[in-house]
Amino acid sequence: MKTSDWFSGFLVALCFAAANHVAAQNYPGKAIRFIVPVAAGSGFDVTARMISERLAKKFGQPVLVENQPGAGTTLGLATVARAGPDGYTIGMMLSPATIQQSLISNMGFDTRKNLAPIILIGWDFNILVVTPSVPVNSVQQLIDYLKANPDKINYASGGNGTPAHIAAEFFKQSTDTRMVHIPYKAADAAVQDLLGDRVQLMFGNVPATQAHIRSGKLRALAIVGKSRLAALPDVPSMADLGYPNIDVPNWTGIAAPAGTPAAIISLLHKEIATVMGDAEVRERITRGSTVIDVGSPEMMGKLIVADVARWAEVIRKAGIKGN
Repeated sequence: MKTSDWFSGFLVALCFAAANHVAAQNYPGKAIRFIVPVAAGSGFDVTARMISERLAKKFGQPVLVENQPGAGTTLGLATVARAGPDGYTIGMMLSPATIQQSLISNMGFDTRKNLAPIILIGWDFNILVVTPSVPVNSVQQLIDYLKANPDKINYASGGNGTPAHIAAEFFKQSTDTRMVHIPYKAADAAVQDLLGDRVQLMFGNVPATQAHIRSGKLRALAIVGKSRLAALPDVPSMADLGYPNIDVPNWTGIAAPAGTPAAIISLLHKEIATVMGDAEVRERITRGSTVIDVGSPEMMGKLIVADVARWAEVIRKAGIKGN
C-alpha cells in the first residue's frame, strides 16, 4: 500500500470517528423512534412504554413507541436493521428472532450482523404443563410415559417455530421421546384447547397458564430453565429435577442498527440500565415470569450468535420447515 493511500484512509477513519463523537455529544437532538415488534398491550409492550417514558424525561426528547408485530418479531426488527445508524431508531429484540433466522428465507436482515445490541433486559421462562388426563406428576414420570406411549400425546403451541414449539422439540430431542405437534394460530387458542383436553401438553408461558395451574385445571411439572420463579415458587425448575440442559429461556433486549456509534450505544445502555433499576419498573415487570438481568452489549451479542446456532440445530433435527 502506498503511503499516500494509507494516509488517505487514516484521514477518512479519523473524520468518521470525529463525526461520530460530535453526533454522540449532541445526542439526542430530536425524537427517538422505539420499534416494538409485538402488539400493543402485551407485557413486552408495557415494558417498552415504561422505558420510553423514563428515557424521554431523561433526554428531554420524545421516545416514540411504534408497534410493528408480525413474522415472529422479525417484521419490526427489520425496520430497525434498515434504519440509519444514528441512534434515532432503536428496537426491542426478543429471542424468537434468533429462531426465525433459520426459518424465514427472506427475512431481509441477519440478527448477528445487522443489529447493534444495546442492552439485555431480562428473561422469561416457559412452563411445562399437562392436563389432568395425563397420568403423571413429575417430569421423569412424563418421560417414562412418553417412551411407553410414543406419539400418543398431542402437544400444543402458538404456531410453527414459536418458542413453545421449539421448547417441545428440544425436550423431545433431549429425552428421546415422541409427541405430536398441534400448532395453533395463537397461544390463547392453544391454551383453550389444552383446557378442553383436545391437546394434553404445552410449554406455555406463565401469565397464560398461571390461573389454570392454581385452579387445578392444568398440572405444572417444571419451569423450563435453571431456577424457580417467584410467581410459582412451588414449581421446580428443570435443573432442580436433574435436567439442567433442558433450559429454554426467552430473553428480551434492545438493539440499534449496526454501525450506530459506540458512544451512543454506551449512553443508551447506561440510561436504560438505570431505568431497569427503578423500583416501580422492577415491581411491574417481575409480577409474571420475567427475571430482570441487565447485560452488556457484548453479552447480548454473544447470546444472539449462540442462540441462532443452537436453534438452527434443533430445527434441523426436528425437520421444521419455515417460509
